[in-house]
Amino acid sequence: MSKILFKHLISLILFVLAQIFLLNKISLWGFITPVVYIGFIFSLPFRTPKWAVILLGFLLGLTIDFFTGIIGIHALATLIIAFIRPFIINLISLREEREEHLKPIFYDMRFLWYLQYVFLLTLVHQFMYIFTDILSFHNFLRTMTVVLANTACSLICIFIVQILFYKSSKRY
Repeated sequence: MSKILFKHLISLILFVLAQIFLLNKISLWGFITPVVYIGFIFSLPFRTPKWAVILLGFLLGLTIDFFTGIIGIHALATLIIAFIRPFIINLISLREEREEHLKPIFYDMRFLWYLQYVFLLTLVHQFMYIFTDILSFHNFLRTMTVVLANTACSLICIFIVQILFYKSSKRY
């Protein structure tokens, strides 16, 4: 097992454990629960094959579903963000702006680029998760408030994880 694969495996396990045993216990104002496990999908290198990102996203979501007793909702939301990740990357950056050997993490990319990247994917994840959970557009504005609040809280937590536990890749 290569050193890089081992690092990603440890990262995956830590994200899952932090989400299950720590963050799922948090409920700010009764409706905000930070989500950081999706940070694993965000931090996969640019050169990771699309099929691998999608498979990892599905398995990650399924693992969270298994431990939380919610079947399929996390898997669906995480699968969708894993699927649209390449499109979001292409939407917010030109191919010349990113170097394929780098990772889409806070330290390797510009702040604005990383903020857009994480915000869009987290917003899609929260939208899919919450609307799949309630299966209704009744009280749409209140539900969108919950989506935006969860997105903001998750963004803050993902940035904290990035700052504390990630370091810059070697440029050359």
